Amino acid sequence: MIVADDHALIRELLERQLKELDADVRVYHAGTLQQVLDLIRTAERLDLILLDLRMPGMNGFAGLQAVLQKRSDVPVAILSGQVDPQTIREALQAGAAGYLPKTMRAGSMLNALRLILDGERYVPESALTTPAAETGSAVPGAAEFSKREREVTKLLIRGQTNKEIARDLQVEEVTVALHLRSIYRKLAVRNRTQAVRVLIERGWDS
Repeated sequence: MIVADDHALIRELLERQLKELDADVRVYHAGTLQQVLDLIRTAERLDLILLDLRMPGMNGFAGLQAVLQKRSDVPVAILSGQVDPQTIREALQAGAAGYLPKTMRAGSMLNALRLILDGERYVPESALTTPAAETGSAVPGAAEFSKREREVTKLLIRGQTNKEIARDLQVEEVTVALHLRSIYRKLAVRNRTQAVRVLIERGWDS
């Protein structure tokens, strides 16, 4: 994994958090975009790249796109102290696998990293400001759920517990809880009972 930020302290803190996910993970440090591009050429294995949006050489999202051109197979997430919804949306539209505010608590950061490593995109709640009325329906269709959210939804309708869903999907239980929170938000409900009722009413089945 590459942790890229022009502040060494932030890189060290992020490395500690990544080590909590996997004690054996190899973390490469970079302080500029050029150092990231150099590491991409030499690193043996990369599972994730974390990019500071404001570090030298980034030039906005041009730096993100340069990294994606080199390693389109590796999820690249943006790190930033800037948390306005417009910037977050632009980062995701540019191909970021997630947007991680530097103000996130350690536990939230770990959960976000788990989601990204599981192949999902992490979107801070501050970016999810579009009212349901603007989308045409309070209940999203299949296309508005991520692939993993659709898988969780099918098992949710079957009445499976978080533990059972985690076992079937071969993910951690905390990851299932994060997916459910996202599903509840998209459905505008508060719990699994309400979610199942709304899904069934809209024609979803297992």
